[in-house]
Amino acid sequence: MPHLDHCETRSASRRRGRGRIAACFCAAVVLCALGWPGRLVADPRELLDLSLDQLSKIKIDMVYAASKFSEKVTDAPSSVSIVTGDQIQRFGYRTLGEVIRSVRSFDVTSDRVYSSTGVRGFNSLDDYGSRALLLIDGHRMNDPILDAAAVGTVALLDVDLIERVEFIRGPGSSIYGSNAFFGVINVVTRSGASVNGIEAATSAGSFDTYTGRVTLGKKLSNGLEYLVSATAYFSEGPESLRYKEFNSPETNSGIAADQDGTRSWSTFGKVSFGDFTLEGGYLTRDKDVPTAPSGTVFNAPNLAVNSRGYVELRYLHETANGWSLSARAYYDSYDIHTLAYYDYDSGRVLNDDSSRARWFGAEAGVSRTFFKTLRLAVGGEVRQSLDLRLRNYDNQPFNSYLEVEAEQLVVGAYADGHLEITSQLSLSAGLRWDRYDSFGDTVNPRTALTWKPLENTTLKLLYGEAFRAPNIYQLDYTSFRQRTNPNLGPETIRTYEVVLEQYFLTHWRGGLSIFRNEISSLIDTTADQFGFVSFTNATDVEVNGGEAEIEGKWDNGLLVRASYTHQEAVSQSDGRRLVNSPENMIKAHVSVPLFRDKIFGSLELLYASERPTLSRAQTTDMWVLNGTLYTRKLAPHFDFSVSVYNIFDQRYAAPAGVKNLQDTIPQDGRTFRVKLGYQF
Repeated sequence: MPHLDHCETRSASRRRGRGRIAACFCAAVVLCALGWPGRLVADPRELLDLSLDQLSKIKIDMVYAASKFSEKVTDAPSSVSIVTGDQIQRFGYRTLGEVIRSVRSFDVTSDRVYSSTGVRGFNSLDDYGSRALLLIDGHRMNDPILDAAAVGTVALLDVDLIERVEFIRGPGSSIYGSNAFFGVINVVTRSGASVNGIEAATSAGSFDTYTGRVTLGKKLSNGLEYLVSATAYFSEGPESLRYKEFNSPETNSGIAADQDGTRSWSTFGKVSFGDFTLEGGYLTRDKDVPTAPSGTVFNAPNLAVNSRGYVELRYLHETANGWSLSARAYYDSYDIHTLAYYDYDSGRVLNDDSSRARWFGAEAGVSRTFFKTLRLAVGGEVRQSLDLRLRNYDNQPFNSYLEVEAEQLVVGAYADGHLEITSQLSLSAGLRWDRYDSFGDTVNPRTALTWKPLENTTLKLLYGEAFRAPNIYQLDYTSFRQRTNPNLGPETIRTYEVVLEQYFLTHWRGGLSIFRNEISSLIDTTADQFGFVSFTNATDVEVNGGEAEIEGKWDNGLLVRASYTHQEAVSQSDGRRLVNSPENMIKAHVSVPLFRDKIFGSLELLYASERPTLSRAQTTDMWVLNGTLYTRKLAPHFDFSVSVYNIFDQRYAAPAGVKNLQDTIPQDGRTFRVKLGYQF
């Protein structure tokens, strides 16, 4: 098994090779769009002659999470993307992180223990995606300890259970409160009726990686609908990972041998009857830590143990006179233990750095459309964290370094409205007030002016504000080199965006957007004159950028999509580009029906330009090409897929966080997966 090395200097020939790969891929996209295989698209001159009635039949996706009610993406007061469950299967995505990484504006990086989600040039290290709000069926998944949005192998939901994922760019605090800083990701789960019996799936892949899933689902004649699923995951990980920073005989010459394995199991279920839905899930994961962060022993059996669970009761009712009533009550849990070895003068000791959270809450909302032109919605939320604990201690001999117990109360209320001024012009506006017992009150508005000057043409002018409250870890965690900051306050953002969306030629849609983000009082770590680190509202940040995307979808399953994002994220304190922020990203996807609706071939190209590291070096560009051959019911009851990831085995790395001795963390080279599903 070859070692995974740090970023290396690429030869000119290899750069030319990547350029040829990109050119061939783009050529394939164009060929598919112009009619291969077969005459999939009419002559463009014919399409220009379509009537207004034909143009009005262009399919436009619906989204819920943008305003907490279903609306067309063209009417939503945001820039929206949607990935369907069918696309997840056709492109062979294994985790929610891979789904997110495929979408314009979004970025996911890994430190080989956790994955972090970034949006539009901002992906802070050691942040774990706290500035994107992650929802499952509208349920908040960010925890109160780290605010983490779990999207890698630590994500609670198996991707096979996803009906669609809604991506809402821009601040969402006017509806959702904290964490909806850069955007909202809402994962909508499948219904029991879509399973209609029993499903089983298993897969095998590189690094001795195996999964198994069993799902039961049904909708009964009396209206009762249920879905219950369990998933197991096991991976040995790479046999060896090489880190030059540990290249000495005492640390196995910098080779972490068999130290990257993962083991997890998860359950998810929901049952609905009438207006009520009971839903919940639980995941536990053990992940080997190969990178030796925070001065731990290298090539030792260091381990991160995570668990996350929730149960929620939802109510949704539409009255005869047009009122929509919604409510939810929930209970959540979160636990993490980082079990790591340290070498002291007295010998090697196992340390447990742990966090625990238990919280419950409730939400309620009501909405109605008046005079057929004005939709108003109001709602409120209360969230009480009862058991927030931070602990750090040595096992044998026992020695406690940290013991913190805290509580947190959050109360919020919002109002949101949408007014159809004319048939072509509409105005959306919203406002939310939140109160945290840790720092006080905050008020966050948003507004959107939407103009449709032509059939299937939409122009949006968007403005919004959002905040992220400091979490318990940032407020209360201490160590031998970290101190608390009682004056730590929330960070805030103001965003300005212009969005142009156009649907044309029956099957195509295109989009352009220009955005500006102004971040104030960014929460980050700073060191004092004595070398002690603490979280402070350190600096302000500006992000300016633009995006373009084009997509074509046909009834026979052909899908073509390509996007480009340019973003400049700069710290106002030193004028430098932010760490882990690529200036340019390209994403391209093509999925071709090779045999009716039974066999699909799909390719995905992901490009990101170099990223600054903490040492102010730079990573190399990332060019990754993934491919999947997927069969759907080719044989009765069977689904089958073969995927190859990073086909050309490009070696690339992500910037490492402040806890790491390494400046960059190598990512996986070429890997594969074979997957088989059966429906009883």
